[in-house]
Amino acid sequence: MGALKSISKTYHAAVYLRLSREDGDVAEGGRAFSNSISNQKELVMDYLESRADIQVYSVYTDDGWSGVDFERPEFQRMLDDIREGLVDCVVVKDLSRFGRNYIESGRYIEKIFPMLGVRFIAVNDGYDSLDGQYGDDMVVPFKNLINDAYCRDISVKIRSHMEVKRKNGEYIGAFAAYGYLKDPEDKNHLVVDEYAAEVVRDIFAMKLAGCNVKAIADRLNRDGILSPLQYKRSIGIRMESPFQKGAEPKWSYNAVLRILKNEVYVGTVAQGKCTTPNYKVKKRVYKDKDEWIRVEDAHEAVVGRGEFDLVQVLLARDTRTAPEREKVFPLAGMVFCGGCGAPMVRKTVPSGGKRYVYYVCSGHKSDRASCSSHSFSAKKLEESVLALVQTFIGKVLALSEAADIVSRTSGMELGAGKIESRIGKLREEAENCGRRRKNLYEDFKDGILTKEEYAMLREQYQEQAAGIEASIVSLEKERDGILAGRTAGLEWVESLKRYEGVERLDRGLAAFLIDRIAVMGPEALEVAYRFGKEAEEMERFVLEHGKEAV
Repeated sequence: MGALKSISKTYHAAVYLRLSREDGDVAEGGRAFSNSISNQKELVMDYLESRADIQVYSVYTDDGWSGVDFERPEFQRMLDDIREGLVDCVVVKDLSRFGRNYIESGRYIEKIFPMLGVRFIAVNDGYDSLDGQYGDDMVVPFKNLINDAYCRDISVKIRSHMEVKRKNGEYIGAFAAYGYLKDPEDKNHLVVDEYAAEVVRDIFAMKLAGCNVKAIADRLNRDGILSPLQYKRSIGIRMESPFQKGAEPKWSYNAVLRILKNEVYVGTVAQGKCTTPNYKVKKRVYKDKDEWIRVEDAHEAVVGRGEFDLVQVLLARDTRTAPEREKVFPLAGMVFCGGCGAPMVRKTVPSGGKRYVYYVCSGHKSDRASCSSHSFSAKKLEESVLALVQTFIGKVLALSEAADIVSRTSGMELGAGKIESRIGKLREEAENCGRRRKNLYEDFKDGILTKEEYAMLREQYQEQAAGIEASIVSLEKERDGILAGRTAGLEWVESLKRYEGVERLDRGLAAFLIDRIAVMGPEALEVAYRFGKEAEEMERFVLEHGKEAV
């Protein structure tokens, strides 16, 4: 009776096919062919030809989807048809095509499908839920467990492989950053796209000139420059981005900001910024910056390191831009009260048909006010800072020239080489001393040395090693002092030469040179320079060695 009852019912079947690019199915020769979509379909259809009780309702194909994740589009469409009563039988080539998640596969086969009255057939595994009780057959959960373990193993191998690539500085992103293209001969290496790279350079130049980020985006749109997504599409790269929507995405504040903050433009590849807990959980977990894998000089730079670092300083300091202005004020974010340390705020005061601009201490308005409401004229502040900057530049360039002369005429460059050679020999001696000290124990064990001799010699070697280390530290200090006099070719000094004779204080110069401005009183200012310590070391070098060169 049971057999007659089963034959009397006609099942409406969903033929489910799946192929993954992630679990290795398409990378293993014969398996790739046997698991191909066409092969799966042919095998299932041949099987169903002999089953008069099963009619095919529809074929559902998830091509390129992992078996771990059950949020596959065609799988979900199949479930919708099951819920609507259109499908009451699911047929797959084997259990691995259905899924590789042991828990989820078992939940569907042993709970959800029986509850919905759905018959499940895995052809190659010889499994038909109509032939027995759910859970009695241990083959199904065992095979699901094997499929799950296989997927976990593949996941571990892929993660390890990707980690090695990241540490080698190989670029593993799906698309190259704007300004670069993937090398046709090596997809894990970036090459400069000259057109887009020139736009990137212009963006950095505009920022260094004091333009705010929004003004840069507006300028690019006004000039008809294609946004990164538009440009990639224009050169034939099929790409979708979660950051830009619409038929014609434009440059935005965030698009420009991402470029200004991206280290890829100085030749650095920073990867491994996020991960997933495991191969089953796809939620992204973002790592701390010190956990990223960074490899410098991985490809050709588009902008210089100094230029990039200066832009980061500007981004950190930039405050709100005044209405109807595209540029940040030259000293914005740099002026502080010398008394309480609070920022000085720029204020405009109309009086008698004129507008007066002042920097006012903001500390007196706080709950713990410890400062009075004092101000400093913005015009006078900028004029005074410009005069101090001019003096500093002149002093540094004079010291640089003097240091180079002293270094050449005194033969110190040759002296630095001799010191470096002496340091090298001392390090070799330190290594030999360490080896001899380690060999003492072997001699003691072999009976060559007595216990007292071993203790005495070990102490002597320890004292010798300490003396060598002290000599190395002293010589390194002497060498560094000599090298401080070599200013020719130093990037910050060469950059400073461009500002020699400057007559106007702009945002680029202020950000490059000034670290902090303290307003000490109505007539007193103190300027802390970014290269103040280097300038002091240069001056010390000239004073100490200048007489020796005469």
